[in-house]
Amino acid sequence: MTSSSSAPAGVIRGTVRDAAGAPVAGARVALTGGPVPLPDIAAVTDGDGRFALTAPAEGTYTLMCRGDSGTATARVQVTPAAAARPAEVRVELHPT
Repeated sequence: MTSSSSAPAGVIRGTVRDAAGAPVAGARVALTGGPVPLPDIAAVTDGDGRFALTAPAEGTYTLMCRGDSGTATARVQVTPAAAARPAEVRVELHPT
């Protein structure tokens, strides 16, 4: 039997784009900070630059994105409503 406290708080979905606004396929997106200690939670963007990450708890998360065209960070808030409607974030990569 699994307790509800171990259930994920929500999903963070987003799109990674380059400075020109084009989607970035194959970028690595990882949670680097959050309200609880985090295991290695990461995803690779699909052909349209989209990704989805499971957030283990409510709170503010920091995302780090890395692709061939640069890096970026973003912050997103996961709330109880995120379980029904995932948090959406757009990340723009900048040359490093």
